[in-house]
Amino acid sequence: MPLAAANQSQLIRSSQKDEYFQTFLRNNANEAFQTLAGSKRWLDWRREIELLADLTYYGITTFSGYQTLGEEYVNIIQVDPSKRQIPSTARRGLFVLCHAFFPYLLDKVLVCLENELEGGQESRSGVSRRQAPPGLWSLESWLRRWMQRAVGLLSEPQRKACLPAVFFLQQSLTLLHRLHVALFYISGSFYHLSKRAAGISYLRVMGLNSDDGTIRSSYRLLGAVSLFQLLITVCLQLNNFRQRQRARQEWRLHRDLSPQHTQSAGSRVVRCILCLEERRHSTSTPCGHLFCWECITEWCNTKVRLRHD
Repeated sequence: MPLAAANQSQLIRSSQKDEYFQTFLRNNANEAFQTLAGSKRWLDWRREIELLADLTYYGITTFSGYQTLGEEYVNIIQVDPSKRQIPSTARRGLFVLCHAFFPYLLDKVLVCLENELEGGQESRSGVSRRQAPPGLWSLESWLRRWMQRAVGLLSEPQRKACLPAVFFLQQSLTLLHRLHVALFYISGSFYHLSKRAAGISYLRVMGLNSDDGTIRSSYRLLGAVSLFQLLITVCLQLNNFRQRQRARQEWRLHRDLSPQHTQSAGSRVVRCILCLEERRHSTSTPCGHLFCWECITEWCNTKVRLRHD
């Protein structure tokens, strides 16, 4: 029976089935570790346990040269770019690292870098941050020490420039994933970025289906709609970025002006509840509270970044 390229619906169903079994394995591993080590240690090592579960799942299936449960469910097999043989051990190992370990490591690095940059700004502002001490042998503790040394080498302007860059990189990764999915809907190959990086595609064991052309056309339409939605999202984010830049310019324009004395000379000094000093250029929030223009704009910029994490 001749082999044909797997269509979009088969690749999606295979991925969904794999995610189901991965979630089942993660939950059982978490329950076992929490029972044996306690809730506190489980909270410290939860992400590492999930990583170990994913590595175990793909280690005993893809890396060992076998089909995953999702691939077996829809009767598809992995092939290398030649379409004539299964991927080599190096390609399968690269896929496992890119699919399971690299996202975990990248997320750890970005979170540690953002925390160090924000922690440095808050410590210079006189605000202390409470952080739970990481485990001695955890990857997070090693990354935090390395980030502390790296951030310590940066000047003040470089630190201020790096924090928006980290936030932009986090948003760019999300947009890149959405762009890749839209391109998959159109082309019908490489549902995951990790498989594109490793050059692993799929062939189906069954013969051609009369509905195959209709399925591919439907997904191409979905891909075009996804690209249009992604374009709108990028435009909205660029507009929000321009508004934040305009707010910063207004803040720089007004921060050096003399304080506004709205009260009479005999009345008490009106203070900002954020900086606890005399309120400068009073600004009201929708709830009716009054703050300094500089204090509330900096606070809002910080909270917007935290909500996206």
